[in-house]
Amino acid sequence: MRYLFGNQVLDTERRELRRGGAIVPVTPQVYALLSYLIRNRDRVVGKDDLVAAIWSGRSITDTAMTTRINAVRRAIGDNGDAQRLIRTLTRRGYRFVGLVREERDSEAAAVLANAPDSAKSGSAGPGNPTVAVLPFANMSRCRDHDFFADTMAANAAMELTKWRWLHVIARVSRHAARDDTADVRRLGTDLGARYVLEGTVSDAGRGIRVTAMLIDTGTGVLAWAGRFGSARAPRHDVRDEIAAMLACNVAGAIGTAERQRAMRASADQLGGWEAYQRGMWHMSNCEPAENALAQRFFRRAIDLDPAFAAGYSAMGWSYLMAASIFSHMTIPEGCELAEPLLRKATALDQDDVDSRVRLAIGSLLRGDLEAAFECAQKALSFNENCAEALGVKGTALLYSDRRQEGRDAIERHLRLSPRDPARPIRLSQVAASLYLDGNYADAMTTAQRVVWQYPRHPTAYRWLAASLGQLGRSAEAAAALEHLQTIAPASFDMYVRQRPQYCSIEHAPLVEGMRKAGWKE
Repeated sequence: MRYLFGNQVLDTERRELRRGGAIVPVTPQVYALLSYLIRNRDRVVGKDDLVAAIWSGRSITDTAMTTRINAVRRAIGDNGDAQRLIRTLTRRGYRFVGLVREERDSEAAAVLANAPDSAKSGSAGPGNPTVAVLPFANMSRCRDHDFFADTMAANAAMELTKWRWLHVIARVSRHAARDDTADVRRLGTDLGARYVLEGTVSDAGRGIRVTAMLIDTGTGVLAWAGRFGSARAPRHDVRDEIAAMLACNVAGAIGTAERQRAMRASADQLGGWEAYQRGMWHMSNCEPAENALAQRFFRRAIDLDPAFAAGYSAMGWSYLMAASIFSHMTIPEGCELAEPLLRKATALDQDDVDSRVRLAIGSLLRGDLEAAFECAQKALSFNENCAEALGVKGTALLYSDRRQEGRDAIERHLRLSPRDPARPIRLSQVAASLYLDGNYADAMTTAQRVVWQYPRHPTAYRWLAASLGQLGRSAEAAAALEHLQTIAPASFDMYVRQRPQYCSIEHAPLVEGMRKAGWKE
């Protein structure tokens, strides 16, 4: 078995520790301690456990134990101050907190042979949040639901691991936490978990209902709660469907909580992860000035951690947004700035789905719909519930004249990611597809919903003005057109007077509606 963490591999067959392909010399005792901590990383390991496993029960002093743990830390590039990989829990023991991937393939070590010395920061790092998933309780009268409850927590934990920025601790004993706030906080301290997910399973007629709660262990405050149900009996496919939806909502809620946490921190407290999250908060406001401000924080995240893949990926995405939505530059210029950053992100973390999706967005903007579709499909092969990938796939289908398939993919994107910064874009594209179908009334209603929620976002105003024009509502159409030209003249020029290659299918129908809205070329 090989355990991969960062750019390091612990090979239990060869009894070797490697970093970047090179062997790290360690004593047998250091190797044994590291191996034991990694294999038991799902729990806090006490001194008695270590004495029994490593020293065969022989008594050793606390000082000697600390010395050996520090030797392990030095071997893996950690220390007692940072505790990036091995955390000390006072009077309780130690826990390996680094993200670990298990690999049985004999070629596993070669994957990291040319990796940089810094940890692969696209995966969960020291500033990233940890969530502990407790067993779900069966609240129904049916004992047959016990297995469903047990596997629901396990499946939700497995789904959550697809978000590589998130540490996930599963198989936590329910006895480790009670219902009161103090015990939830203690559980967070014991496990190093910023969040705890717990839930219940109950009857819902002939079907099943799953209720889940996400708790911030630092405050004891409920960060999110949700209810998921099925009218069908709790079969395998129902469990998987609910677990996937649950994980998407939990990951989104944790992302929101992390952004809020970063916004509360003072500037001198921002690490790479917090600076990145503050940038994402600004991007989520979907306004031109906020997008520019987000770039400042992404740059800071990269400066603080030059191997932080998510920082490069987000910066690349912000350039694509600046070009395609806010028209601060041409689309070719935005793609030219974004692509090297996105390539850098994928080089740092080859399994990073977000970077691959944003490369798909670049293909879409350059007009290569087939490449955009294939890139999105590739990302979905890593995580079939990746909302961004579904959004890009749906857009490629819309502009490939497969509009109903495209709407279906985008609708799934919207259900999975209600807080996505790209949400107004995708909703506007649904409005565009309805307009292209000749369904002007529904296109108008969809566009109105977008402008109510995002009044500074320009995309939906085009379709609102054009739909109103087609419906003969001239005064309202003219008002929407005037407002669009006032808040986003560059965007109007790009999408109405000019014609981006990727959306050429919409240009003639859009211009027809704009003329009916009162636009004179």
